Amino acid sequence: MAKRKKKEKPGVPEWVVTFGDMMALLLVFFILLQMFSELKREHEYQRVITAVREAFGYSGGIGVLPIDDPPLKSIVETLEYMAQTNNEQTKISQNDAPGIDGPQMRVTKVREGIVFTLGGPAMFDEASAEINPNVRRELRRLATLLAGRNNKIVVRGHTAKKYLADDSPWDDLDQLSFYRARNVKDVLLELGLEDRVFRIEAVGTREPVRPRAVDEADRQENRRVEVILTEQLVEEMNTDWLGTDPDLARGG
Repeated sequence: MAKRKKKEKPGVPEWVVTFGDMMALLLVFFILLQMFSELKREHEYQRVITAVREAFGYSGGIGVLPIDDPPLKSIVETLEYMAQTNNEQTKISQNDAPGIDGPQMRVTKVREGIVFTLGGPAMFDEASAEINPNVRRELRRLATLLAGRNNKIVVRGHTAKKYLADDSPWDDLDQLSFYRARNVKDVLLELGLEDRVFRIEAVGTREPVRPRAVDEADRQENRRVEVILTEQLVEEMNTDWLGTDPDLARGG
């Protein structure tokens, strides 16, 4: 008489294997997070990213069509690199005394576009709209980044909240902020940018960086000019921005 075969006991359920794989991946993920949290400097992070790309054989993303107008993302990356470089150079010095060079170009991305803030201890003298050599140097760098773009560029002038002297050449602080913005625009025109992309705004004391500025050091930060690279193209505002339609009115 043949012996009955014993029934095999059920093995490990399939979901256990899947669960184990998932837990292993999560463990690796948290280890990577811990490693990245220890990277305090930008260049260390970039070294890790480069090593990962080499390990996986990554050579780039999808192809793109060449266009005349450089993408907005590329200029953002360039400016972020410039800001990071400035921060690393600032950390080298242990001297708390303000430098005589003064202007520091800050870069932020806001709803209206990218804002280049030209300001600092030596940006503008009190009640003056004159562009000094330090500001010209910053504008030269800025013009290189803005060259060839068809985006509308707003130049916005600001002043510190202080009364003008009786013998001041300005009627009011709005006029002073306007001429600060116009002088910045004129320098950018000298550096090769086109006049058609610019718009000038004068806000006077209405948008201070330090609303409660009392001493001179704080007021200096409110004396500034913002150059705003908007995401709006010039042709979106003017259907005949090249001036080829004779039926449209011309002149001032």
